[in-house]
Amino acid sequence: MDSTNSETSKFANLAEFQRRTPPPEPLGRLLARAAERFGRRPHLTFLNRTWTFEQTHDLAGRLSAGLQAHGVGADDRVGVCLANLPHYPLACFALWGLGAAGVGMNPLYSLRQLSGIAVDSGVRWVVTSDHPASIGKLRELAAQVGCRLIVCRADAADLAGGPPPDLCDGEVALSDLLEAAPARGWGEPEVEALAMIQYTGGTTGAPKGAMLSHRNIWFAAHQIRNWLHRIRDGREAWYAAAPFSHITGLVNYIVEPAIVGGEAILTERFSPRELLELVRQGRLTILTAIPTMLSAIVAEPDAGELDWSGVIHVLVGGAPVPLELARRFHDLTGLWPQQGYAMTETSGSGVAMPSSAVPGHECATGLPMHDVPIEIRSVDDPGRRMGPGEPGEVCFGGPNVIASYWNRPLTDNELTPDGLFRSGDVGYLSEDGALYVVDRLKDVIICSGYNVYPRTIEDAVLEHPAVAETVAVGAPDDYRGETVLSVVTLRPGASLSLPELQDFLREKLSPIEMPKRLEILDAIPKTENAKLSRQAIRAMFSTAAPAPA
Repeated sequence: MDSTNSETSKFANLAEFQRRTPPPEPLGRLLARAAERFGRRPHLTFLNRTWTFEQTHDLAGRLSAGLQAHGVGADDRVGVCLANLPHYPLACFALWGLGAAGVGMNPLYSLRQLSGIAVDSGVRWVVTSDHPASIGKLRELAAQVGCRLIVCRADAADLAGGPPPDLCDGEVALSDLLEAAPARGWGEPEVEALAMIQYTGGTTGAPKGAMLSHRNIWFAAHQIRNWLHRIRDGREAWYAAAPFSHITGLVNYIVEPAIVGGEAILTERFSPRELLELVRQGRLTILTAIPTMLSAIVAEPDAGELDWSGVIHVLVGGAPVPLELARRFHDLTGLWPQQGYAMTETSGSGVAMPSSAVPGHECATGLPMHDVPIEIRSVDDPGRRMGPGEPGEVCFGGPNVIASYWNRPLTDNELTPDGLFRSGDVGYLSEDGALYVVDRLKDVIICSGYNVYPRTIEDAVLEHPAVAETVAVGAPDDYRGETVLSVVTLRPGASLSLPELQDFLREKLSPIEMPKRLEILDAIPKTENAKLSRQAIRAMFSTAAPAPA
C-alpha cells in the first residue's frame, strides 16, 4: 500500500508507521549497541531479579566463549529447549555471536516431537533447565538422539551466583560455561547467516524447520518496531508471556527490547492476575498477546478498574481477534487491540492495524508493514492476481520472508510462480489496501457443497452475551457432508441452548452458516502456544450427526 495516500484516506496517517529500516547487521550487534546506549537500564526481569543490558551483554559474551570452548562454532546448530527464562535470550545472543544457529524447542512438546526436531536439525547440544516437568524428558531425548545437555537452573539462581543444577554424566552446567572470558570478535557473522530454525506446521503434518537468517529477523523486528510508532527508546517494558520458542516470543521479547533498550518481564506461564498487577504498578507499557489472553483479561472482574494509560500498544496475533472481543477489551481498558498477522515463514512480521479503530475497518486484519508486499492470488492459479474485494490466497514477499526450510527447498505448493510465499490463508484486500483474512484454506467447512468460513461464525457467536470463547468446526454429517459445530465456553452464571443461539444468530448468519450442533465445555482445548485448538475439537466431536428424517 502506498504510504502517500491523500488526507481523505482512512489511512492518511500511515506514513508515521513506515519509517525505513536501517541496513541489516548481525543480531549480536543489537545487544552490544544496547549495552553501550542503555547499559544500566533493566533488560531482563525474572522472579524479582533484574539484569541490566551491561550484565546481559557480559553474560552472553561469556556464554559464547564457553560454547566455543566446547566445540560450538559457526554453522553449528544448538537446541534451546527452555521456558521463558533469562537463559533463553542469553543463549540466542551467544549463539548468534558465534555464527551458530539456535533451534527453538518448546519444552511442552512431547518426547516424540522433540526427537523429530532434534534429528531433523542435527543438534549436538541442547540447552535446557532442571525443571522437574521437563528434565527427565530431555534426558531421554539425549539418550535417544545422542546429543548432550547444557543445563541451567529453572529459578535462574545460577545467573546470580547460586549453585549449579544437579547433573548426570555427560551434562554440562550452563554456569560453568560462564567462567570463560568473553569471546573475541563477537557478533560478526554475515547477515545472510542462519540465526534460528523455528519449526512450524507440526499439527498438519511433519514439522518444517523455517530457516531464519540474521537478515530475516533484523527486518521483521524493525518492521514491528516502526509500526509500534509510540515506542520510546529506553522506556518500554514488555510482559513476555508468549513462548520464546514461538516466533512471536523470539522477535518481540528477545530482539525487540535490544533494539529499543526495553525491559522484558519474563514469565513462564501467562497469568492474567500477574499482568494486571504490572498494569496496577505502571510497569507494563507494551502488551503482545494472543486472543485467548485478551479473553482471560476481560474475564477478570477488576480489569476495568485499573489505569491502563501507561500501556501504549496492544499488538495481538496468532489468531483472528473477534470484533466483539476487541470491543469488550476496549470498553474495559480504553485500548484498541492492534490486530496483526504474520507467520513463522515471514519471521513474525507482516500486517497490523493502527492503535485505534478505523471506521469501516474494525474487522480488518491489517495493513502491510513497510517492505512487505501482500498480494491475493487465485487459489486455483497462484500466478493470477485477484482484484480488490476478490477472495483468494494471501501471499507474502519481502526481506523478512525465509528462503528455504531446513533440509528441503520451498516447493511450488509454497511459492507462487513469481516467488511470493503462499500462506495457505484465504483473504482479500479492500479498495484502500486493508487486508481481511477470512480463514485457513484447510479450515473451510464444506456444507452441501458450499464453502463456510469458521471465523464468520465465531465472530457472530461471540457477540452473544453468554459466550466467553468459541470455536467453529466442520463435523461429519451423513446428509450434508459436514455441518457447523459451535463449541463454546460460557461466561460465569450464564446458560445457553442451541435454539437460543440459533435465534440470536438468525439475522447475522445465512442458513448454511447456522450452527446445527452446540457443545458447551468448561474449557476449550488449547495448543502448546495457547491458541484454541481446532484439531483437538475435531477429534473430540468426530461422530457424524444423524441424517434428517
